Amino acid sequence: MSFEKNVFINCPFDNDYRVLIKPLVYSILFLGFNPKLSQTISSSNIRINGIKEIIRSCKYGIHDLSRSKPMKDGNLPRFNMPYELGLDIGAMEYGSAKLKTKKILILETEKYYYQKIISDIAGQDIENHNDDPYTLITKVRNWFSVNFKKTQIEGQRVIWISYNQFVEDLNTQLTGKYTSQEIEEMPIADFIKFARDWIDEAKS
Repeated sequence: MSFEKNVFINCPFDNDYRVLIKPLVYSILFLGFNPKLSQTISSSNIRINGIKEIIRSCKYGIHDLSRSKPMKDGNLPRFNMPYELGLDIGAMEYGSAKLKTKKILILETEKYYYQKIISDIAGQDIENHNDDPYTLITKVRNWFSVNFKKTQIEGQRVIWISYNQFVEDLNTQLTGKYTSQEIEEMPIADFIKFARDWIDEAKS
């Protein structure tokens, strides 16, 4: 897909975040956009170069910083997500005329948390999802509605119902071929392929 429909997703890929990354990716696909994630970069590429190439190819960027802080006592903060956010903002500020049209959404769990500790992001679009998948879908859907005014955007309830129907159908389709753990922990690239095919068929 073109620059105009590509969406860079900057988020964690650990098991605890799966409850959020799947509805996030599904929502983007359902709305007719193309999610681009660093996890899908070929292992033959230097990771940071691959991330910069994705950023250059995407008009939209969604950055979830909710896991950047220590999640448990003794854990270190994770700075990958703020770092990639900085790259995306830099591309928007200092890049070509096309890159200056980029739109960026910052997600967090607790409202205003990151504005307290990264004051320079004030003025960006920042939304909190409270670690709730439906809230996340709502915030992402509403942000696209504001920034993509040429097309009527489906409501969050429609997306939520469709997402849950897809998950149910996918589990039915794959049960017996894979274990429940394998289905739950499938690579995000596989999830995107299944979701894209299912959405295309459902909307045809």
